Amino acid sequence: MDRSRRLRKGREFDTAYQKGTAVRGPLLVVRVSANGLGRDRWGFAVGRRLAPLAHDRNRVRRRLREAARAVTAASGERGRDVIVVAREGALSASVAELERELARLLGKAERELASRSAAAGRTPEEVGE
Repeated sequence: MDRSRRLRKGREFDTAYQKGTAVRGPLLVVRVSANGLGRDRWGFAVGRRLAPLAHDRNRVRRRLREAARAVTAASGERGRDVIVVAREGALSASVAELERELARLLGKAERELASRSAAAGRTPEEVGE
């Protein structure tokens, strides 16, 4: 995943946290917000409390990036910022398990964004701004 497809700055994460929709699962927490760029940008968070050793956090991040690549290839780009936060189960989960969970949670978040925008009478991009 190249750098233009990642959330890298603190304010990019802050914006996605403030304006995004969060959905939770047993392995991950996913926050999604529209970004208006026409391409998805991804951010991954694996806390030190979850995995005290850096190589364990990096291993989980690599698995999450691979799952995100597969999900994006299957569902296409939608112009959204996605933050994926690992939960304890993600440490021992396979890439396939993470991919299934990520796809499920993204679908749930998209439906929630769509219902929020329909209730407000706006497009999902306008709600995420």
